[in-house]
Amino acid sequence: MAKFKAPSGVSVNDFFEKLVPEQFKEVIAGANLSSLTGKEVNLQFNVNDQQYCLKIKDGTNLDVVKGSVDKPLLTLSLSEQVFLDAVTGKAEGLIDRFTDPVEIADPMRLKNLMDTKGTLNLKLKQDGNEIPVTMIFNGEEAPKVDISLDLQDWIAMQNKQTTGQNLFMNGKLKFAGDMTLLMKLQTLI
Repeated sequence: MAKFKAPSGVSVNDFFEKLVPEQFKEVIAGANLSSLTGKEVNLQFNVNDQQYCLKIKDGTNLDVVKGSVDKPLLTLSLSEQVFLDAVTGKAEGLIDRFTDPVEIADPMRLKNLMDTKGTLNLKLKQDGNEIPVTMIFNGEEAPKVDISLDLQDWIAMQNKQTTGQNLFMNGKLKFAGDMTLLMKLQTLI
């Protein structure tokens, strides 16, 4: 999986305005991005009170917009510390599947992302603390589903080492909210 590499101590601003543009061509090198031809994919990041959007056109052209855009494919909202832990590798796998242009370019994944509307409120547990992460798909806040599980189980799901269904059946994943959205999210998480 292609990932942007960020050193410890990087700021949110430097990550988006320096590292992402510098590394974008390397991240997509050799990938089949044909499913993105003729499309613009907007990935919105709300990190505390800072907003950035990665506008990816045709899979190969990147613009970083400071601020928000209307109806992005995905809006990811999380705290600055959680975001920085994710991009520097301290919480590797936390958001990689949703920030990697190569993953998003997978034709089936892209179709599922484009067809999904609603909000996923994640409550990830680690060492007695809760890590809240919110994902809004296609700018549509409704319907909503809340999922609660351990961070290590979430990362195992992202790495395809387990499934949400398996975690639920073993009492490790709890949910509340819209069942239809939850079922649709199985293909994305």
